[in-house]
Amino acid sequence: MALSEFQRALSEMTVAPSLAARVRAEGEPPLAAYDLTARERARLVAVAQHPGMDLNCTLARGNRFGPIVDVLPLTCTLLKPWLRELLNELWQNKRPENYQLSGEEHAFVAFLQGKLAGGEFSHPYLAEVLEYETASWALVQSLRHTAEGDEPPPGAEPFRVVLFTHDPAALLPPLEAGALPPDGLPGGRYPVRVTLRGDTLVVEHETPGW
Repeated sequence: MALSEFQRALSEMTVAPSLAARVRAEGEPPLAAYDLTARERARLVAVAQHPGMDLNCTLARGNRFGPIVDVLPLTCTLLKPWLRELLNELWQNKRPENYQLSGEEHAFVAFLQGKLAGGEFSHPYLAEVLEYETASWALVQSLRHTAEGDEPPPGAEPFRVVLFTHDPAALLPPLEAGALPPDGLPGGRYPVRVTLRGDTLVVEHETPGW
């Protein structure tokens, strides 16, 4: 059989701990979807049962989570009570696109946006915090392109406008401190402009001079 099938099974066991756990508990049956020889299946069962497999799975999850928390630290803090469950669901259905495990932040943003749009997950602050961080991310990416001497992306602006439905002065500081914001913040309309000045994101409330 092609070595690629063995490598695919091994990599998917590493990035999907639930698959490794099933192989550890059930033996070869969970590997039926892979075109493997009997020897290859036996080797994978032995790998799943090795004490080091749990460490490999933990390292893989940490490497996948790194880009997400770098780009979306406030969103991750806001979702802390549900974050493990959400990541498990995402990673159960979304395999890495490359060995560098890049692109996880894109996948998580799309996953959360789909959850919100489909009504599968509800949180009073999530949409605005996610929009704020994706807007901030877009600004940072524009700066990176400029620093590298590239042309700014089409339509790039030096700022982004985000519409908060809760006062960002009450919502953002706790998240920036790694804490959950208070429940029941009064709703409203709070347009803010996010500008990247140097390496600092500046949030300004709407003013007549915009």
